[in-house]
Amino acid sequence: MAAPSGNDRAEARLWRLHADDAELCLLAGANQAPAIVHLGPPLGPVSTPQALAGARADSLIRGPAGIPLLPDPAAGWTGEPGWSGGDAAQPWQAEVAAPDAETLSISYWHTDGRRVEYTVSVLDAGVFAFDMSVHSSVPEPLAEVAYSIGLPPQALEGLGFTGRWAGEFATERRNLAGGWQISSRCGSRTAHDAFPGWLAGETSFGEDHGELLAMHLAWFGNYRFMVQRTREGRYIARYVLDLAELSVDPGGARHMPTLYLSWSDKGLNGIRQRFQDAARRMRVRSGRTAAQQVQLNTWEGVYFDHQLDRLKAMADAAAALGVERFVLDDGWFGRRVDDSRGLGDWTPRPDVYPQGLHPLIDHVNAAGMQFGLWVEPEMANADSALYEAHPEWILGRPDQPLGRHQYALDLCNPDCFQHLRCVLTDIVDDASIDSLKWDMNRDVPQAAGRPLVPAVLRLVDTVQGARPDLDIEACASGGGRADWSALGRCNRVWLSDAHDPDVRLPMMAAFGLFAPPEVMGCHIGPEVSHQTGRRWSLHARAAMSVLGSMGLELDPLELSAAQQADVRAYIDLHKRHRSWLAQGHLLALPHPDPGLCAVGVFARERNRALICVLQMRPRADNVPAPLKIRHLRGDVRVRAPLLDRSILRGARQQPQWVAGEALQTHGEFLGAHGLPMPVMAPMRALLVEVVPLAGDTETDQPVPGI
Repeated sequence: MAAPSGNDRAEARLWRLHADDAELCLLAGANQAPAIVHLGPPLGPVSTPQALAGARADSLIRGPAGIPLLPDPAAGWTGEPGWSGGDAAQPWQAEVAAPDAETLSISYWHTDGRRVEYTVSVLDAGVFAFDMSVHSSVPEPLAEVAYSIGLPPQALEGLGFTGRWAGEFATERRNLAGGWQISSRCGSRTAHDAFPGWLAGETSFGEDHGELLAMHLAWFGNYRFMVQRTREGRYIARYVLDLAELSVDPGGARHMPTLYLSWSDKGLNGIRQRFQDAARRMRVRSGRTAAQQVQLNTWEGVYFDHQLDRLKAMADAAAALGVERFVLDDGWFGRRVDDSRGLGDWTPRPDVYPQGLHPLIDHVNAAGMQFGLWVEPEMANADSALYEAHPEWILGRPDQPLGRHQYALDLCNPDCFQHLRCVLTDIVDDASIDSLKWDMNRDVPQAAGRPLVPAVLRLVDTVQGARPDLDIEACASGGGRADWSALGRCNRVWLSDAHDPDVRLPMMAAFGLFAPPEVMGCHIGPEVSHQTGRRWSLHARAAMSVLGSMGLELDPLELSAAQQADVRAYIDLHKRHRSWLAQGHLLALPHPDPGLCAVGVFARERNRALICVLQMRPRADNVPAPLKIRHLRGDVRVRAPLLDRSILRGARQQPQWVAGEALQTHGEFLGAHGLPMPVMAPMRALLVEVVPLAGDTETDQPVPGI
């Protein structure tokens, strides 16, 4: 709830918001610029700023003043201001109100005619949403505006994201003494090394311990992020955006993307639970549901070599495996025989599809599957009818350096936008097309200073408005569009083009800090990875895929009969569990062996789990340490439902629950003492299934051993 404390308008007043077991306190008054002074556990009967100062020794502040939401040089702020441009000599005035029990509204105004509206609201599960809009009627409006968040004094370590194509969501952790800086200038997708999320915590925080503050900017455009130390010894985190790149409403106000902020005293897994639940709440508000269908994507199975008879045979083989959606990837349109031509011409290739796509769609539907289609509507090749007719629609000069042989289209051009709107709505007007995989395969630095991202979002919204039942998968060379602005509009996110388990499983754990498992596209890729050239067992590739939005990224016709049986068994297992997987929490399980990675999805009731244990590198010890599973309650049964039989040959004697005899125990015992681990060779995986001892008959049906 939002409630002010204090009676005298001339004095600073305390405003409080509660979100489950977290509380945010805002201090504001005549001589106090609005500032967050506490984000943590509920403080109880605190009514004044003076009482707050002594209520909790490790609050965000140690006195009555915090870092302002809009740092103002004219009010004495000596660090980086909360904006650039305009008059900095005159101070901003501010007024706080509570329009409802879950919202604080802060109005800022300046003598030169500028105005900023700032709201802090409760989302869910201990997550708070920050929104800002900038209004200006002066000839020289603000150029940049920043979200400024003061960090708690105990936050001495940061965790951010780096990476690359086929290696997204790599984490970087270090002491804050050297500051922190991230910059994304990729235009209309986040850089693969700059996912806009960040965490700060007390020294040596871990998966299940430590106090943390986490933030995420719902934005896949350009931004700058930095952490700086004030001369008073405090740290301040700032997300800075160019106002010219933001959306503008009919009244002329520019709207910042939403910043989400949360706190946990239960380590990284505490943050995962909060953000995963809050993301679900946000998606419900946006009308989005997760794509539940197990899908086959044709890209790594055929690339550009489209042959109708082979695609039909692939569909038949996929249906026999239990696949529910067949997604036709790149190569189906225009002149598209390779990646240097055809983009922009969204009509079926006449050499492969002389009667259009419906002979294939009808075949897929007859096999009992839905049909999905890959598009990359924001791009065009020079070798395309679209470019030849409208070269003026590209963004930038014709002689610019190209990424993947393609130009970005200028969606800020009304004629170009209208053309794409018509093309896409015509495609999805066919009700037999159930989903779009919406890709975007190059950086667009030419978008600097232009509202390209709002135009992309408006185009997505237009397509969804034309087909509310359409599923959309966000993709940008993998995970280049995986922020909450994409999650609020799409049913699924393609995390990465990498299928290697030792790349993908840690990636899922990292992305799980901000997103739930049911939106994470995770496919069983080819035996030999097309990105790394390494050979992985089918069990290792499949055991991780059941945790997320499951699919296949291969040619099923190349599977042997034994491999087909294995894939079918994993798909069956995923289907039986996915109703609770889609409401569960994806958590990471620490283990003493740095070469072992364990990630699982736990039911909300904490009586079920599926855990993928991956031995990425040679084990650290001859006898593996037990895996402590701290997130289960009650009497449970543990088993290895789909076992890679080579694991049984890893030692003379392996734990009985692996060898075939289910372990009956208590969830609390597994948290205190751990689950005995088998000896596993590198590049092997084990799927652990935990069910309640008195479980339901449907979910607990055992899967035949392999």
